[in-house]
Amino acid sequence: MDNSDDLIVASATATLGESRRHETAVATRGFQLVADEPAEGIEGAGPTPTEYLLVALASCTAITLRQYADRKYDYAGDISVDVRYHEPRAEGSERFLQRTIRLTQPVPEPDLDVMMDLAERTPVTLLLKFAWSVRTDFDNPAA
Repeated sequence: MDNSDDLIVASATATLGESRRHETAVATRGFQLVADEPAEGIEGAGPTPTEYLLVALASCTAITLRQYADRKYDYAGDISVDVRYHEPRAEGSERFLQRTIRLTQPVPEPDLDVMMDLAERTPVTLLLKFAWSVRTDFDNPAA
């Protein structure tokens, strides 16, 4: 399959030196990061690859919602996004990501509906939904 005409949206490189165990040098757009898979009970040199995935979803959601609020209303206050990976112990249960979005300022219901729709359509959310179930809750303070 020829994909030479495809638009490359993002790229990253991971390099694991032979003497570094699981500590991996990661680079994207000139940024140098570290990923690690430390043994149980050890802190490690950086976030795990799974944690980077959660960071990508949380930050993309917050940025998208901030862009909307700043452009339209500028009253959402702080936007905080918590993402947790659930891997159930019960056989046959579905793994999922639980995303909770917290706003420090009340948002009217029609605008909250738009924000909830935007959260479901962020670039990282759409990427993950190809393979994962991403569930989202909003924690909107009372007006």
